[in-house]
Amino acid sequence: MSDRYGGGPEGEDALARLKRSVVEHYESRLARYGATARGMDWKDEASQNLRFEVLSGICNLGGRSVHEVGAGAGHFVDYLASRGLRVGYSGSDLSAAMIKSARTRHPGVRFERCDILDGPVRESHDVILCSGLFHVSLRTPEDAWLDFVKRMVSRMFEMCRLGIAFNMLSSRVDYRKDGLYYSESADMLDFCRRELSPHVALCDDYPLYEYTLYVYRDPPPPGSGWSAGVGPDQPDADHAGTQRGGER
Repeated sequence: MSDRYGGGPEGEDALARLKRSVVEHYESRLARYGATARGMDWKDEASQNLRFEVLSGICNLGGRSVHEVGAGAGHFVDYLASRGLRVGYSGSDLSAAMIKSARTRHPGVRFERCDILDGPVRESHDVILCSGLFHVSLRTPEDAWLDFVKRMVSRMFEMCRLGIAFNMLSSRVDYRKDGLYYSESADMLDFCRRELSPHVALCDDYPLYEYTLYVYRDPPPPGSGWSAGVGPDQPDADHAGTQRGGER
C-alpha cells in the first residue's frame, strides 16, 4: 500500500491534521442539529437507515459481536433495536462529543473514544462495520484521503474474525459536491481482493449514489449478502442521491 503521509513526523502530522479536520466537521454538525441524522451529516433518517440495512447484509448479525467504527451518536443501536436484532454491540469514534452523545442516548452500551490506527489491534470482533466515514474528505487531497481509507479498511480487517462492511460514494454520479470523496467501485474491490481477502462482495443495487463492500476472511456464510436478505422499505425518490448533509 502506498503511504502518502511518509514515515516521519511530517507525515504523521499530516495524518493527525486530517483526523482533526474530520472530527471538527462532524462535531460542528452535531452542535448545530443535535443527535439526529442531520447531526451525523446525513440528509435524513430514511437514507441513514437504508445504509444500516445494507451494511447488515454482510451476514446474520444475531448473536455475533459487532463493532462499529465511526459510531457517531449511536444510531445503529436504534436500528438494531427496531429490527429486534440482539448482538454484542460496541462502537468507537474519534470525537469525544459524539461518544458523550452516544453514551447519553444509550446508557449501558459500550462506546469508546478510540483511534483504531493508533497502536496494535487491542480487541477482535466477529464483524466490523463503518457507515459514511469515507464519504467526506473535506479539503484533503484525493491521494491522501485514499491512503487514509485504505489504512482504515486494512485495520478494520485486522480487527475482524468473520468480515467487514463499509460504504463509499460512487464516482458514477450525475453531479459532484466539493468536499466529498468519490471512488470507482472496481478499484476498491481490487484493493480488497489483493490486500485483504479473495472473498469480497460488492453491493451497489440500492437507490443511493454509493456502494457497499463486504470483505470476508473465509467464504461467506449461507444467506449472506444484501441480495440474499429481505430488503428494506425503499425510500422515496427524493431520497436518492449523494445524501450527505442536510443543506448541501
